[in-house]
Amino acid sequence: MALMKSLNSGISGLRAFQTKMDVIGNNIANVDTTGFKSSRVSFSEMLNQQVGSAQGSQDSPQSGSQVGLGVRIAAVQRDFGQGGLERTGRPTDLALEGEGFFMVDDGGGQSMLTRAGNFAFNNTGSFTDQAGRAVQGFNADANGNILAGGATEGIRVDFESILNPVITENVFVGGNLNADTSSFQMVQSQTALTTKDGDIADGATELNDLMQTAVDFGAGDVIDFEFMSNDGTGTYNVLHNYDTDGTTVGELINSISGDGTFGNEGSVELVDGMLVLRSNVMGESDFNLNEIAVTGAGEFTNPGFQVTQQGVTGNQTLSTTVYDSLGREHTVLVTLTQDDENSWSYETSFLDGEEVTAGGSGTDLEFDENGNLISANSFTVEFDPGNGAEPVTFDVNLGDTDSGTRMSQFAGANSAKVTSQDGSPEGRLVDFDIDGDGFVNGTYSNGRNVQLAQIAVANVPNSDGLTTKGNGLYTETVASGEISIDTAANLSATSMAESTLEGSNVDLAKEFTDMITSQRAYQSNARVITTADELLTEAVNLKR
Repeated sequence: MALMKSLNSGISGLRAFQTKMDVIGNNIANVDTTGFKSSRVSFSEMLNQQVGSAQGSQDSPQSGSQVGLGVRIAAVQRDFGQGGLERTGRPTDLALEGEGFFMVDDGGGQSMLTRAGNFAFNNTGSFTDQAGRAVQGFNADANGNILAGGATEGIRVDFESILNPVITENVFVGGNLNADTSSFQMVQSQTALTTKDGDIADGATELNDLMQTAVDFGAGDVIDFEFMSNDGTGTYNVLHNYDTDGTTVGELINSISGDGTFGNEGSVELVDGMLVLRSNVMGESDFNLNEIAVTGAGEFTNPGFQVTQQGVTGNQTLSTTVYDSLGREHTVLVTLTQDDENSWSYETSFLDGEEVTAGGSGTDLEFDENGNLISANSFTVEFDPGNGAEPVTFDVNLGDTDSGTRMSQFAGANSAKVTSQDGSPEGRLVDFDIDGDGFVNGTYSNGRNVQLAQIAVANVPNSDGLTTKGNGLYTETVASGEISIDTAANLSATSMAESTLEGSNVDLAKEFTDMITSQRAYQSNARVITTADELLTEAVNLKR
């Protein structure tokens, strides 16, 4: 009977919407399941039956009359859209942002994919999911190298591992050396030289026009300047023979400056009528003008001289800890001393008296007039640590291009310091973290950070083709295509978040809306059946 088509259509509708309700119920049940991906039902109509002419006329708008035979389930599809990220505070909880899956192995050789990153380390240091399946990735080799892209293995961290000590090979120094750290001895007359008219004397003023000249100088007079040497070991005399009338103050200064002995010790100039003498040796000095004496008819009143700036030898001492082959600490001191205006020397020593066998001192730190280092930017030190350790040789680097630090010499505060050194004692693993590229980074008690492993990220050409295995696990099929293995660092749209889990991507508002429409559709299909039944009843009653 024709009414049987409507009965079958109604039954197919009941079955289809029952399946949709099953999917909705499963989605809602997993609204709080880590990494859960919701599903949806796709319907398609069944075959149509031709009820009219199979062929229409040439002018007919349709080829014939067809009646559908109901509905069927075309597919139940997973929605692999990103779920919300939730901070957990557990460092072993991981979430993927973007494409890809974590890969786990049950020990039987079968690799499975998951978006649920609620992992943990077990008692052997293996990184596993909650069922003990090993999270796959790439472990570091004995030299600490990670070769990603090859065969994966279960991630494992040895929490009892010890890092060997590392001998110091480089010490890095940066900052500013104060250009005024050391100073020259300065000696100045206590009163200015003046003319008899009361004016300040200059280089053109004749000696006999000076107020300080009580009796004029004459030919054959000798002016005797007695100086104290820089090293304080004795005095020396500079003589000026007055043999020409009209000798000026400038000529007298030139005569003193031209003396070879004085030229090695200091210099002299006239500044606002003051005779200003400066030691030629930077640093501590006894340089001074003791006396001015005249032999002959002339008489000269000594204006008196005093030290206006003490010669000071300044330095900057830097210290750091270096390490030998056994991981023992040695405190090295590097003393930088300013020897001249743009020149510094260095001296290295050790706080506990270790013997410096090479590079103990040097004088080759040179700066230009702009405060830039122009000499070699490093020097080498070798010392014997003793106690069974091998000799240590390290470079002291003045500046570090990698970190952007440099050595300079400006007229500012001394800020030079040791910025880093590359040695370390033995270390024990005290902490770890997992970064956005999936690297498991170990933090050791000696301050070193070491990459221990890298977590793999897997993908397939067609995620919809994966088979669900429960517990948030998927396996590849012919429809999904083969699994390809990479890392988050190599996938431009993927990163890994530590202490975070990806939540379910179920949209409750949508599920409730679908539930209402499914309920109404189910009721409507039931009404089709009951109505068809009533029609059949009427047809049966025709024989009465």
